[in-house]
Amino acid sequence: MKNIRKPLLVLLLTLMIPVAAMAMNHDGHGGGSMNHDSSASMDHDSSASMDHDGGMGGMSMGGDMIMLEDVTVDGIVGAGHLLDVKEKMAQVGMSMTHHLMIGFKDGHGHGVPGGLVAVKVEAPDGSVSSPIKMMAMSGAFGADIALDQKGAYRFIIGTKLADGKPRTFNLQYDNM
Repeated sequence: MKNIRKPLLVLLLTLMIPVAAMAMNHDGHGGGSMNHDSSASMDHDSSASMDHDGGMGGMSMGGDMIMLEDVTVDGIVGAGHLLDVKEKMAQVGMSMTHHLMIGFKDGHGHGVPGGLVAVKVEAPDGSVSSPIKMMAMSGAFGADIALDQKGAYRFIIGTKLADGKPRTFNLQYDNM
């Protein structure tokens, strides 16, 4: 069992890198059903060199990118995305179904680097997960989560970004 842990961790970390790039590089690509209100939308510039499908050295996360509605809290805009990773995770024996990402920008459209971010997932049945630490990756934060029920999910994302001010971003997703 010890011999499989390290390669599995390396695989998971490798799989997360293209997701971070994809989350920040979706300008001009469809896929989301949420309307990004112009007063709260973020400019997602393309600065990554990876393909939109997460291609990196022949490896692809696959799955669909799901855009979540942008949320503004105390002058910081949070843009969330979900990536369906159920098939890839199942191939390595994991039960996670989605990769949740969120990036932050200030009122001037500049990325907000660094900080601490965690998410609690409220499932359709009303249960709430323990906080899940979100890893910093390429200017955004991400975590693998299991969305195994049909219905509306709420992501309660607590942050303490570079300015030291705590904020809570509430995002929603309907898993139909």
